[in-house]
Amino acid sequence: FGSQAFPKRRFFEETQKVFRESGRAVPVFVDKHLSDNWADAKFLYDSAKERGIPLMAGSSLPTTWRRPAADVRRSAKLKEIVALSYHTTDAYGFHTLEIIQALAEQRQGGETGITAVHALADEEVWRAFDEQRFNRSLFEAAWSRLTNPRDLKDLRRLVAKPRLFTIEYKGGLRAHMLELNGAVNEWAAAWGYQDCDQVDSSLFWTQEGRPGMHFTWLLHGIERMILTGQPSWNAERTLYTSGTLDAFLLSLKSGKRLETPYLNIPYQPTWRWLEPPPPPPTRPWSGQ
Repeated sequence: FGSQAFPKRRFFEETQKVFRESGRAVPVFVDKHLSDNWADAKFLYDSAKERGIPLMAGSSLPTTWRRPAADVRRSAKLKEIVALSYHTTDAYGFHTLEIIQALAEQRQGGETGITAVHALADEEVWRAFDEQRFNRSLFEAAWSRLTNPRDLKDLRRLVAKPRLFTIEYKGGLRAHMLELNGAVNEWAAAWGYQDCDQVDSSLFWTQEGRPGMHFTWLLHGIERMILTGQPSWNAERTLYTSGTLDAFLLSLKSGKRLETPYLNIPYQPTWRWLEPPPPPPTRPWSGQ
């Protein structure tokens, strides 16, 4: 359905076998999603929980620089999120989902669940633009954070195969991920609130060259878990993003809204974004 398969369940089963044979377990970090499908992702999560294995997963994007520094107010009444994505849905769309979930989990009540997703492609996306099925002001706020934003009048000419993915959260929050290859090559997001007109937005900046310093803040979180035995952020976040990505691709294939009653694992975030120190100078990937 547009996703690359990884043997993550088999690898985790072999890891658990070593834990059983040795009589002890150590913390486990799973790069990016827990698995490429919901059943295996839930298996990893449940197995770790049942056996008391400290577990983390996910992307470097939630922890990276935000330009400007911005976050959802803790326990805020969040209304809508619009995020810009690029590359493939499976690879870089996952990073965008991690951005969305890192914002959404900060809202009032924490995470309570996702009721449905819907994926649109090609002309249906432009129709959604015309019918304003997402907040245009949020879209433009996110767009304005791009390093070199293109003229929006050229959007339909630049983007040959647009995609729009919508998440319907319990409690009324809506999140939209726009994949706009040809016009976007960075991650940005904007969000608005139910109880005020304030709009917050930011570029989620990555250092696209040596030393790729945005990975450092992800690694700091992993290192902290290894040293303390306590996850630095919730594995539930990436359980949600893994399941949402799987549902997105199923919805994209069918062209229909897909209900997700299984994405109903409540959690309270234990993590809050902290602004990293300034990055070192960027050098070419091909250099030293």
